[in-house]
Amino acid sequence: MNSVGLVWQCVRRYSRVAVESGLKRQTWKPIDSRKTFLLDSYRYMMDNNSMVLFAHYNNLTKNEDHHFREQIKQAGGKLTRIRNNIFKVCLRTLDREDPAVYIKNKKELPHHPLIPLLKGPTAVISFQDTDPQGVAKVFKLLKNAQDKLLVMGAKVDKEVYDFAKLDQFKTLPTKEVLQGQLAGLLQMLGGAGLVQVLEANKQHLYLTLKSHEDNIKE
Repeated sequence: MNSVGLVWQCVRRYSRVAVESGLKRQTWKPIDSRKTFLLDSYRYMMDNNSMVLFAHYNNLTKNEDHHFREQIKQAGGKLTRIRNNIFKVCLRTLDREDPAVYIKNKKELPHHPLIPLLKGPTAVISFQDTDPQGVAKVFKLLKNAQDKLLVMGAKVDKEVYDFAKLDQFKTLPTKEVLQGQLAGLLQMLGGAGLVQVLEANKQHLYLTLKSHEDNIKE
């Protein structure tokens, strides 16, 4: 199923939730409008991608746009241009079941730390998995973009990364490598050694409490 089909699944999910609760979906724009569709698609992107990089998109030609889309796709990501005002609403409604729900007073919506990145033409590069190597490939690729496509920050899992933190993140090993290292460490500890490590904190806590109890009795 292509991405448009998946987005429409997302739209139907919001509508189904409303129906099951006995309510009609109350959206701030008509339910069949492009703004509602974009809001639903942006929410789907944020919910279903572990990493979303935000980049300044500056006067790319059609050929350049096609080139970077293909290169980013080969790195495991997807490049999407966004409409900032609608994406801001998406970010501020992440804690709500329906991203396009009608809100009487939008000033009551919470601020989101990614909103400051949405200035000027913006694109996002989304990855389904948390992959430092994917970020490293994108950074290497965009060195040839001559500041026409410049990463500013990202959402990684549920955390917000600025450029400096993202630059450090790209040097980390993959999740599979980390899991292998952890498995090797546990195997090295093995048997009684592992039990000793796991019980160390509990033993320390017991001794501390026992000492405190003795002092009180004295």
